[in-house]
Amino acid sequence: MSDYFRNSSTTYYSLIASLPLLLGYEILVTLTQSPFWGVRNAADVWIRTFMMAFDIRPQYIFFVMILGVIGIIPIIKIKGSAPPLNWSIFLFMFLEALAYSMVLGIVLHFMVRVVLLAAGGFSGTALQNIALSLGAGLFEEFFFRVLLLNILFWGLRFILRTTILTGIVAILSASLLFSLSHYIGNMADTFQWYSFLFRWMAGLLFTLLYFFRGFAITAYTHALYDIQVLL
Repeated sequence: MSDYFRNSSTTYYSLIASLPLLLGYEILVTLTQSPFWGVRNAADVWIRTFMMAFDIRPQYIFFVMILGVIGIIPIIKIKGSAPPLNWSIFLFMFLEALAYSMVLGIVLHFMVRVVLLAAGGFSGTALQNIALSLGAGLFEEFFFRVLLLNILFWGLRFILRTTILTGIVAILSASLLFSLSHYIGNMADTFQWYSFLFRWMAGLLFTLLYFFRGFAITAYTHALYDIQVLL
């Protein structure tokens, strides 16, 4: 069991486990969009906008993402930092994330006493909601936990000096920005203090989960939780 917890939190397993989220998200986005209507997760749009700044055409971005993930996997293997590949671990990772998503709902609703994560905002078809949930799990966790949290920690350590204080401020700030991001854009939710605090609490819990269980389980927990809320 100790091997499971150690291996499932590694970058190697996280990269492989992220592929179904990315593929599922892109397939559902493609199936549910039309020439006049397309829905994508906001964090996905931000990442795509950044990539297009390097003259990567929109129709190629998905393939660049896939090739990027697939390309890193053998590099980790060659460097010798990859644990043995056991496919049954992925099943247990999914079940673990499913359990966390259920517990997360209970904890958050108890802490903030609200019924739904979203207060207004986008209301689409079941497939669109599943697509957005998968995108939220993958891209929001990558953007706010993997990128932003580490950037904040790296930058703030030169100002705050102490590791503990830097970590606390970085976690609170990243979670705050995660919550605020839901009120930006064309499909933004109407700002309400309950939903804002709810998402801030969610961001804090996702951050703790990211630290203890790694990216993949956090991403799947986020996605599965959103699916439960939106369907």
